[in-house]
Amino acid sequence: MNYNKQTYDLGNLPYWLTFMRDDIKLTSLGMGFARLPAGKGYTFLHKHKYQEETYIVLNGKGIIYLDGELVELSPGDVVRVNPEVYRALKADDEYELVCLIVGALPAEGYPRRKNNHGSLIDDGVPDWETLPPWCKGSKKVIEINKKIRAQRDVENS
Repeated sequence: MNYNKQTYDLGNLPYWLTFMRDDIKLTSLGMGFARLPAGKGYTFLHKHKYQEETYIVLNGKGIIYLDGELVELSPGDVVRVNPEVYRALKADDEYELVCLIVGALPAEGYPRRKNNHGSLIDDGVPDWETLPPWCKGSKKVIEINKKIRAQRDVENS
């Protein structure tokens, strides 16, 4: 099997931290959920040597401490933090805070192209000839893919 899948009950995650590394056999990035009870938060600051982190607020309210600044958090907020920044999370006094936290190391040599549609790791290899099963036989999709392919060929030449 060339993939790993795990289902999490997002409405009932355990409190504090749930790391995904072992569950889905992560090898290139760190990922986990933080679910903090109302009024509770990390009891220490932390930073990283190399890893940047992104905090994606899924539910609730809270704050993130970033090198002395308190930044309010609410659902839909996405905060990227440089490795050297000291950080800590705290839930609002009346609401729990649920975040997806994703961290990764710098990708040396990436992005490779300036115009890569916002992708950091632009190493995707499209197979323009093989369509997903839900698109098979669709002449419209084949035409769309021809246009996208031609556009990318021009951008990459």
